[in-house]
Amino acid sequence: MNILCPHCKNILKRYDNTYRCINGHSFDIARQGYVNLNLHNSQNTGDNPDMINARKEFLEKDYYAFMKRKVNELLSPEDTLVDLACGEGYYTKDFICKDKIGIDLSKQGLKTASKDDKNTTYLLSSIFHCPLEDESADKIITIFAPIAKEEIRRILKKDGLFILVKPDVNHLYELKSAIYENPYYNETEDIDIPGLTLINEIPVSDKALLEHQDIMNLFAMTPYYHKTSISDKEKLNSVESLEISFAFLIDVYQKL
Repeated sequence: MNILCPHCKNILKRYDNTYRCINGHSFDIARQGYVNLNLHNSQNTGDNPDMINARKEFLEKDYYAFMKRKVNELLSPEDTLVDLACGEGYYTKDFICKDKIGIDLSKQGLKTASKDDKNTTYLLSSIFHCPLEDESADKIITIFAPIAKEEIRRILKKDGLFILVKPDVNHLYELKSAIYENPYYNETEDIDIPGLTLINEIPVSDKALLEHQDIMNLFAMTPYYHKTSISDKEKLNSVESLEISFAFLIDVYQKL
């Protein structure tokens, strides 16, 4: 896959530790290995370091490895793959494709991803302004992140697949029961993506007994963390262990 200059949209070529286009725009490769192509906001607008660290500590326990294995079954080593909102690269680094690009706006996340994974090209950029050529990816993946519908349609090759991982109905229900007086199940709905057709929906689930620190890390990496009152958050302080359901839907779309 060719990476495009965010200024002039010409192809960037690598020269040692720099990417440069024919118009002379250049972008250095950071010490950790990622490339900053973000022109739309000079601030680090992705996940903050605390969220990145909590997610990294939790994911490295491989509680979600069963879901990652199922996604890998949909991939081929020959695929060109783009991981949109790749974060710290926990999933990206283990995807079996040889030609992989991970895109995220979190500089802290990409520092971790590119340091741990030298087989993927990591780009600091908005997933809604991807510096990639039209119809250049065989597969695109988004896991627990906003869906860049227009960019997915633009970048995906004809007959290519978009793989979306989202929470199923009872995902983390026990965690919510420990926090909220009235816990709720997740709502699930098919998402319409113009130009793509939903061809499969694969449910995968597991349960695990988590100790206190893993519970706290899990909570810190969820959307609930910033929406929960301090008094409800404090309920977890006394929870030493908890069996929690992990349930996902893997939606597979095809560009026809």
